[in-house]
Amino acid sequence: MPVDSKPHSSWADVYDLVYEHSFRNFYHELTNVTLSVIEDRVNSNSRIVDFGAGTGRLSIPLSKKGFDVVAVDPCEEMLAQLKQKQQNGKLQTICLKMENFTTDDKFDVALCVFTVLLYLLDEKSLLKALSAAYQSLNSGGILLIDIPSEGIFHGYSYNEDALERSVSVAEQGENIYKYSELIKIESGDGEEQCYQDEFTIRYWPKETVLENLYGVGFSLEEDLFEMFSGTGSNYFIMKKPNKSI
Repeated sequence: MPVDSKPHSSWADVYDLVYEHSFRNFYHELTNVTLSVIEDRVNSNSRIVDFGAGTGRLSIPLSKKGFDVVAVDPCEEMLAQLKQKQQNGKLQTICLKMENFTTDDKFDVALCVFTVLLYLLDEKSLLKALSAAYQSLNSGGILLIDIPSEGIFHGYSYNEDALERSVSVAEQGENIYKYSELIKIESGDGEEQCYQDEFTIRYWPKETVLENLYGVGFSLEEDLFEMFSGTGSNYFIMKKPNKSI
């Protein structure tokens, strides 16, 4: 599979299975903490845009809680999985990169979590994506964003029961890495299915991201480091200032 094919498209149908097995309780605990952060800070009738929504890890439970949610992701295959799981709630999907998102309907909350920033490979894309988040919000709206630390850029493997997962992360220079993944899943009848993925990601220093967030107009509302310690990412709530009266 060529580098820079659309990330996760080749194994979208087993994405949830792989992550639930690979990270087990941590995966669910991270989801629950993230949901609680949102619920504790905005009203249940708020409008939320979820950038990098994937298969709906956050979008679906938020919509079921009554939030009006728009799930944005550039991978059609991932959004197809989201649609299969969606049963009720106010949830719309848009297949688009974060940096290309525009809307006339404003939101109260924007989400950019679970390493979404890694897929932005240059300064122009980063600035455009953060600007899109800013423009999508109402005055006084908030952005929940995570900035992955450099420590997560390493390979790992998982092998248990009928699932084998091998990930390599190779440095290419100038904070660019090649991410490669091989997944093997054994079915009940003993047959093995293989999935491969390979694409480019980038490490963004926290200072660079914050500088760009301030540059597009955000202010720092809350540093959630202690709440998300151990995740390998720095979580922040950024705020779009209220309009002057």
